Amino acid sequence: MTVNKNRQEQLFSSSVGFNFPSLLNFLKQVYVLIKPGVISLVIFTALCAMLVAPSEKSIFIKGISLLLIAMGASGSAILNMWHDRIIDSKMDRTKFRPIPAGNISANTALATGLVFSFFSVVALFFFTNIQAAILLAFTILYYSVFYTMFLKYRTPQNIVIGGLAGALPPVIAWISISNEMIIYPIILCLIIFLWTPPHSWALAIYRNQDYSNADVPMYPVKHGIQKTLKMMNIYTFLMIVSINLLFILGFTGMVFFVTSNLLNSYFVFKLIKLNNSQNLKKDSIKLFGFSIIYLFLIFFLTVIDRFF
Repeated sequence: MTVNKNRQEQLFSSSVGFNFPSLLNFLKQVYVLIKPGVISLVIFTALCAMLVAPSEKSIFIKGISLLLIAMGASGSAILNMWHDRIIDSKMDRTKFRPIPAGNISANTALATGLVFSFFSVVALFFFTNIQAAILLAFTILYYSVFYTMFLKYRTPQNIVIGGLAGALPPVIAWISISNEMIIYPIILCLIIFLWTPPHSWALAIYRNQDYSNADVPMYPVKHGIQKTLKMMNIYTFLMIVSINLLFILGFTGMVFFVTSNLLNSYFVFKLIKLNNSQNLKKDSIKLFGFSIIYLFLIFFLTVIDRFF
């Protein structure tokens, strides 16, 4: 049965002019390169912004816009992987990524990232508007060039400044389908921007030695754990304030206010536990994991509040 299946794949591949197993392997490697966990967060936050934005655009246009935003984010992620291939080979967490592992060539990854990035911007302009296309292009360049090639290896504030790229998808999504630009999507962007440092530094504490070995100047590496925790406390406070701005300014109702602050309280509880931890690796990775669920739920609540 397996022999017949392999024979069918060989016949199909030769008839259409490409190697079918090689194509499947290429797609598998591209899937890993785009950082699916990160992209899922980009897609979800952009989708939530679309659902709460006032818009008369068709479901088709909204779907295309979401797909192209995800494609642009994927392109910048691939370019990030291409640039970081040497550093990735030195870290336990990243040495099995497709390029350092030899599963895909650096040139192929570079070409794929450039195609994804260029096509997504041009297509978003064609299907929506120039403002959304320009902002998507800015986000791609900001992450893949400004952050990846310059900030990441030069300053402990790399993740703070670079976090803007990951925070912009809700704004791009809003602009792509709505003719009305208000402060709501800016606050959504601010929430992600302020969430990024405690989220990323929790992982940096867990992987502190890994980053140190690779000479990546993450905040815990350069300033120590205690100062990192103090900065995480500050950004968490500002994040909670920005979440409550949605209620204070009248964009959300009591359901969002109560539920989001229950989540905020648990986030603070996990952070306090990390501040007083006797087992930093255990408590930092727990906060990191919860922070992902937390952001998903905060954005989900904006949609629930909008319709219910």
